[in-house]
Amino acid sequence: MNRMTIRLSAALVLAAITVSCGNRGNSAADGERTEMLYAQYLSITDCDSFTVADIANPWDTSRILHRYVAVPKSAALPTELPDGTLIRTPIDRIIVYSSVHASIIDALGYADRITGVCEPEYITCEAVRRGVSEGRILDCGNSVSPNIERIADAGGQVIIASPFQNSGYGAAGKLGIPIVEAADYMENLPLGRTEWIRLFGLLLDCQDRADSLFKAACNEYDSIRDAVAGHIEENGGESHRPTLLVERRYGASWDVPGGRSYMARMYRDAGAAYIFGNNSTTANVSMSFENVLSKGIDADIWVMKYWSPQPMTYTSLEAEYHLYSEFRAFKERHVFGCNTCSSSYYDDIVLHPAWILSDLAAVFHPDLYPDHASRYFKPLSR
Repeated sequence: MNRMTIRLSAALVLAAITVSCGNRGNSAADGERTEMLYAQYLSITDCDSFTVADIANPWDTSRILHRYVAVPKSAALPTELPDGTLIRTPIDRIIVYSSVHASIIDALGYADRITGVCEPEYITCEAVRRGVSEGRILDCGNSVSPNIERIADAGGQVIIASPFQNSGYGAAGKLGIPIVEAADYMENLPLGRTEWIRLFGLLLDCQDRADSLFKAACNEYDSIRDAVAGHIEENGGESHRPTLLVERRYGASWDVPGGRSYMARMYRDAGAAYIFGNNSTTANVSMSFENVLSKGIDADIWVMKYWSPQPMTYTSLEAEYHLYSEFRAFKERHVFGCNTCSSSYYDDIVLHPAWILSDLAAVFHPDLYPDHASRYFKPLSR
């Protein structure tokens, strides 16, 4: 599905949402839709006495995945409401399945409202990690099959989880606790993921704070992107973009971001010529090692993410698979790794995409950022 089709489908969904504000006693004119600048799968419409938040189905954008109807706790429950899951706001007790969403809540200033988390060993938010260690936040187990008793003990008013295609929530979905399906990870634009902070602002009744953080993230990202674009233009145009190889082999395949994915967009905004940038998909693409080698053997730069208690080196990379040494970027020592074990990369790419963008831009154009202190992507040691 191309981007024009996605936008058209999203527009049809949004039109249906506006009508939904008036389908039980309110006229359509009573609803004021929040303008989404980048997010394709989220829409928020304010009506007279409630707010409708709709999540478009990322796997079928002509349909709505879930509709939430938020009504302030301070107000009486309206007699006429559109169909959807009712949530009284602000939420005081939250169960969170992912580190990303815990960090968003913390950035808004409400980490103290998190009462349960899944897989705390992967949580990077210090306030939440401290709450777990002190027993104030319950460890609810694995996000795929969470501990239902602990979820019940945590007393959450909502569960925030990431939806997956053709997948439910098991026993957790039968507890009667609203599950907020945060599909931000499906967005195909870097700032599209960030814009989902507006949904959290609605749930926590801090919309102004959420909007402020989103606008700051946009300004920071745009500033770096524009500086890189100007630098490239001043130095010969597209020929000044280094060719880029990304990630590495797992098992028998090598997964690379599709050419229309948010990572491909970020690589371009950071000033690289991503070798698979012409691919038309938004999803990851599995390739054989031979295919990647034939396309990327002469790539100027190679960046990858990895998880390890110890920093990756050229020696350990070659020991992992000896043919990695065939790539020119390996031979010329132009490989950069982000250790997600020791960094908050996955949280920051949502909350602070400009931080990742600046790291990548400094890798691709060190002459533009000679004094940059890397947060994530560091050159491999020998």
